[in-house]
Amino acid sequence: MKLIKLASITKKLAVGALAAFLLIFLPFHMGMNMCILRQDGGEWYRNVCHFMGTNYIVKCFEIILLLCIVCHIVITFVLWLENRAARPVGYAVSQKSKTHTGSKWMIYTGGIIFVFLCIHFVDFYFAKTGLTKGKYVAKVEKVDKAFQQKAQALQQGQMDEKQMQALQKQYMAIQSIPAEKRTQDFKYFVNLTKEDVNTYCGEDFKDYEPDFYNMAIDKFHNPLYVLIYLLAFIILGIHLFHGVVSVFQTYGLMNEKYAKAIHWLAVIYAIVIPLGFAMVPIHVIALF
Repeated sequence: MKLIKLASITKKLAVGALAAFLLIFLPFHMGMNMCILRQDGGEWYRNVCHFMGTNYIVKCFEIILLLCIVCHIVITFVLWLENRAARPVGYAVSQKSKTHTGSKWMIYTGGIIFVFLCIHFVDFYFAKTGLTKGKYVAKVEKVDKAFQQKAQALQQGQMDEKQMQALQKQYMAIQSIPAEKRTQDFKYFVNLTKEDVNTYCGEDFKDYEPDFYNMAIDKFHNPLYVLIYLLAFIILGIHLFHGVVSVFQTYGLMNEKYAKAIHWLAVIYAIVIPLGFAMVPIHVIALF
């Protein structure tokens, strides 16, 4: 019996530690998303995404983050099943404890957030890994360098007729590229489909990245998606409030002296984080 209780306590401590890690991560993700609010054509946001997508430390952190999310979900679900098995019949008298009420709904709010995360991964992260189609961005300087190398090969007679025609077609396409497919300073080709990448950059060009800025703008032009997004973050706020309180309770830091301060910290966090994320689709709808 003691071993079972110890295992349960260990799981709760693990859930608390994972929750604390995710609570620390969320403000960073929110801050990255809020770069979209700048009226710079997505320059800041693309630079942040480029750093996140090319830095090896960040790539390792992404793996750790995904593992933490999966472990948090799995362990929480196991604890919920164990609690259900321990008391298959509900209480005869409803519990009045705030903690009990919050805990009772955490599994459901967490389930909704999990569904939203799956949608989020399909829409954005899977495009990054190539599992789904998205929009892409390429630096004009890199495209030009690749083009010049091909032009040099052409001058040296190292191209067949088909390659020559493809190079000429690429040159003509770049000369007539529409404004929505490039930035105003002509530093980047943006909002490209895979077919556009082949047309403007060449079929053998591989140095392109997902254009998360235009992907987000496109998604937030869909009223239904925005509604789901906003509802998900309202539910996230409810989940976060109890999550913050639970972390302090799990590690024995919730006492009479600090309870009120922790309560208000949870309220502020549960409002600021969802509001910060919600500002992005609201901004897109209002200004684009």
